[in-house]
Amino acid sequence: MPAGRVDPQLNTHYFKQTKLTPESIKYPAIAMSCPFKHMQSSNANVATFTKLITFMQGSPDSAFLLDKEGKIIYRNKAAKLLFLTNVDNMNISSLFTFCNQSDNCWDELAKDFSTSKPSHYTASVEVDDNTSLKFLVNFVKLPSGMVGHLDDISEDPFACAYVIPAPSNESKHGLPHESELVNALTKGATDMHHKHMRDVVEASLDAMFSVFESGVIWMANGAAIKLFGYQNCELSGSNIADICQQAREEQKRLHDANDTSHKNLRATAVNRFGMEISVELSIRLMTSFDCTEEKVYFIHMKDLSLVEEHQAEIKHKDELCKAMINASFDPMFGIDQRGIIMVVNRAAVAMFGWTEEEFINQNISMICNAEDAKNHDSHLTRYVTTGMKRVIGKKRPLIARRKDGTNFPIELGVSEVILANGERMFCGFVRDTTQQRLDREKMRRQEAVIGEKFFDMSPDTMKKYPARYTTT
Repeated sequence: MPAGRVDPQLNTHYFKQTKLTPESIKYPAIAMSCPFKHMQSSNANVATFTKLITFMQGSPDSAFLLDKEGKIIYRNKAAKLLFLTNVDNMNISSLFTFCNQSDNCWDELAKDFSTSKPSHYTASVEVDDNTSLKFLVNFVKLPSGMVGHLDDISEDPFACAYVIPAPSNESKHGLPHESELVNALTKGATDMHHKHMRDVVEASLDAMFSVFESGVIWMANGAAIKLFGYQNCELSGSNIADICQQAREEQKRLHDANDTSHKNLRATAVNRFGMEISVELSIRLMTSFDCTEEKVYFIHMKDLSLVEEHQAEIKHKDELCKAMINASFDPMFGIDQRGIIMVVNRAAVAMFGWTEEEFINQNISMICNAEDAKNHDSHLTRYVTTGMKRVIGKKRPLIARRKDGTNFPIELGVSEVILANGERMFCGFVRDTTQQRLDREKMRRQEAVIGEKFFDMSPDTMKKYPARYTTT
């Protein structure tokens, strides 16, 4: 080992298990490749730095953040596994011997660093048995606008080092060609972006599309394929207008208005077989996950067919129930446990003179005479509270009141209905007994005439024995 160098205690077992393969170059490595130039923009700030740290944390390969002096200020998990000892705050040039660098000087290394592309070096580390293990080290200079004041990092980062074991099929310079490395890094990053986007789209239980600004469909989830009857390959590359013209128009409107989202828009889509499908449309604008800032619209379509069928079924049952209620010859009222009228039929409207609209949401006491109106609510409250039945399931005579204020005799029958949610409702059936009273009165007068004429019964005698000569 050269004089002045420290023993980094390399984890040789981890080194042997780590291979440089296209599959091992994952999404975080994009920070070392040419696409890293996106971080040169004026937007480079703490948020961009946080994204870089996230990239590094997810990388399966060793990555180090360095300050201007070459001192290690942050390393990811893979870098911690590479060395058995704590190498924080150590100079990167004290860990590796860089080829073609006679004095292994950090300043000599750093002068060639660029923010637009990686600087490639071969390096070695000597282990206990005096053997040398080779590495590829790629340096990239970080944009000056990037600041690194995070919890574990107090210094501003100057460069990032990406370390991987040297492959067995090295080029004559000991390194893969730069274009091959960049392509491998970019491909790995792109694959990861696409997988992330796919996961987002597939997570929706309803039909969901990711659509470019031109309206071309990038991705469609399984729910969209099932709903519209297309194969995935048929949807990818087609225009969203072919499925839902309103979605395309709304997408254009969002673009023109510089808006980012629109929710709960009723629209009509068309499936592969030309059948119209009613959908609820939501659109949200996002930028691409691959740092290109390309606009991508997430279009969510909720199938309303089942909802509309259910609503139509409910409406049909409601109309059927209403028709049956209106078919009754006797007036009928449905009230809740507060005495509020919820249902009324046409016979009740005809009998009492109020319209259906005037009845609904009013207290049932509006058809009672003054005496009964005062006590009705208390009677209802007592029954709901105690459960003691005095009127429920029985018929009783009462005096009712019409809209014009006239009173007339009725017979009232009340039944209780328990709804599915446990709420109570009461159905009242009314019968006008005015004619019955008139008929009874007429019959009594006729009996009085017959008794006096044929049986010589005086009015005084009939008063003395009323039960013999009256009908109740």
